[in-house]
Amino acid sequence: MSSIDFKQQTFKVNKAPILVKLLAMLSLVRWYNVLLVTIGLYLSSVFMLQDYLPKLQVLKDFSLHLNILAIAFLIMAGYIINAFYDFEKDMINHPETTVFGTVISKRFCLNSYIFFLFAGISISCLLGWKVCFFNVFFSTGLWIYSHKLRKKPLSGELGASLLTVAPFASISIHYMQINSTIFLFVCYIFAITFTREVIKKMVSLKGDLIVKEKSIPILFGIRKTKYIILILMLLSLAPIAFIFPSILSKPIVYYFGLSFCMIVCSLYLLKFAKTITHFNKINNIYKIIIILAVFSIFLY
Repeated sequence: MSSIDFKQQTFKVNKAPILVKLLAMLSLVRWYNVLLVTIGLYLSSVFMLQDYLPKLQVLKDFSLHLNILAIAFLIMAGYIINAFYDFEKDMINHPETTVFGTVISKRFCLNSYIFFLFAGISISCLLGWKVCFFNVFFSTGLWIYSHKLRKKPLSGELGASLLTVAPFASISIHYMQINSTIFLFVCYIFAITFTREVIKKMVSLKGDLIVKEKSIPILFGIRKTKYIILILMLLSLAPIAFIFPSILSKPIVYYFGLSFCMIVCSLYLLKFAKTITHFNKINNIYKIIIILAVFSIFLY
């Protein structure tokens, strides 16, 4: 980028109205992902962890709302710092949707990160040392992932997947309760997310090559990576097999039946996948599986 281009870009950042910056910030923190996690945490609290209590009684627990709010703030902080470190690659892969550096300045981003991080940790301190310790560990993990892990093959995908299911662990710690069905459900979400993270690396291959990021497709090649995805897809069916006997009498069994069919469909598409468009179709299928998984908790 030339010095003239840089000055023009800085000018756009400085002149952007505050409303535009706020809307851009909502995009940057992936408000739709934060909303999905928030819904998932409420549903798991009401229908899985405290299903023996009246639903209204569970929702009257003020500490539950505080914990979910703290997690939401920490996730938003994580998205901001991830965008900060991922700016160069995002400009290559998604130049039309990247707001960081065009509408939002680095300073505004870092200030927002500090605000959300401080707010999340401060609220966590009100919830007891166990929840506070875990949420501090979670926020530290988000930073380590953004700064170090995401650049490394396998550890980046594993880190992202573990951090995706970590909020559910925080809620379990809040209630000091977990059962085998919930554990298997979280394992299933982890397996699906991990598979999708590897698929996403196939979609962002161009950007990874340019910024010299050592992703799985770059290290092993497209052909071997397809075999890795195949194995992960098959492994993600294992939690379904284990969880099936305990949910046969519950409506959530229909979701797992549907997700099984969608994974089989993805296996078929993977066989013929060669271009970014092909892998993006599989990525979108897995995105739908994850979204439906969250709302399927309502059927538990």
